[in-house]
Amino acid sequence: MRVRLIRAAGLAALLTSLSACNSPSHPSIHESLNATLWTMTAPEYFASASQAYRAARDNLVVALNDPQWSAAIEQTGDYAALPPAVLMDIDQTILDTSIYNARIVTEHGEYTQKTFSDWCHEATAPAIPGAKNFIQDALSRGVKIIYYSRRIESLRECTTKNLQALGLPVEQEFLLLNNYQPETEKAYLRAQLSDTFRILLLVGDDLDDFVANSKTDPVSRMALVRQYHEHWGRKWVVLPNPMYGAWDTSLYGHDYGMPRHQRVDAKVQYLSNQ
Repeated sequence: MRVRLIRAAGLAALLTSLSACNSPSHPSIHESLNATLWTMTAPEYFASASQAYRAARDNLVVALNDPQWSAAIEQTGDYAALPPAVLMDIDQTILDTSIYNARIVTEHGEYTQKTFSDWCHEATAPAIPGAKNFIQDALSRGVKIIYYSRRIESLRECTTKNLQALGLPVEQEFLLLNNYQPETEKAYLRAQLSDTFRILLLVGDDLDDFVANSKTDPVSRMALVRQYHEHWGRKWVVLPNPMYGAWDTSLYGHDYGMPRHQRVDAKVQYLSNQ
């Protein structure tokens, strides 16, 4: 009930604000409108997320029974006897950030670290469908859950509070956040953790959650996906996220300083070139 109320409040604010979008002060619809509405309202989104976590649960059982199974391509050597673990991203993998994105849309704004931090400190993000049940099932089987995220270190307390409010346990040693140093890059973390754990599954919403050197152009990113095609839906479980991610920034060269109108133009041009 609490999750439905939170999502309903965010959706109501989004729709109320959009009623003014054709006025002179709101000359255009925000480019994230459809993606945010799909994530917040579409039963197809709920089904997609639930389906992903069902695949994760089924493959977890297979992985536990196969001592040669590892989901991390960084893992080498003899890892069969290592304790099992699952590496999970947080935003739009465990915690639903669509309410924050709805605020961006209603304000005709864009992501900033400050507004995201302010929202994180509310610690009210609901869980992605299927996430909590999967985590609880994995823990019951003796699997370590390791959260690794691009959230910055200053958000540790509110991230912990939000996860715990959803009934998810948090060991601070295994809540790995970003301090802008190489040792908090996800590929580096996967390699380091592979010395201590047998990595059974990787779960995330961005290519970086699974493989290194993914922050490139769309063609190169697609080549990476195809290179590891046998991993998807088995060792690697990806959640749908049409709102943001490297898929989006790759369309304008990951140039975060580019003015917004130029970013939109670059996306339109990309469509025109297809």
